[in-house]
Amino acid sequence: MIRFTYQHLLELVDGDDEFIVRLVEEGLIEQRDDVMSVDVDAVLLARTLWRNLEVDWPGIEIIVRLTAQLNAARRRVQELEAAVAASDKPTA
Repeated sequence: MIRFTYQHLLELVDGDDEFIVRLVEEGLIEQRDDVMSVDVDAVLLARTLWRNLEVDWPGIEIIVRLTAQLNAARRRVQELEAAVAASDKPTA
């Protein structure tokens, strides 16, 4: 999560105030005063799903969650592959 000011987030979503309100309501971003905790990739994915593909909010929530889980799984597989490769190296 990255911290953004409201103004910076507004620039990220092309000035769409209503979209930001919806993101907060749906729990995709956290707001504390004028600072927002944002997963930029999730916000941009949600914006694309909403504007370009006309996916409804329950669908957006599922897709964003599954994308995050898939990315976490990919990172874990990379870590495991690196650990296996390191253990296969001969010792002196």
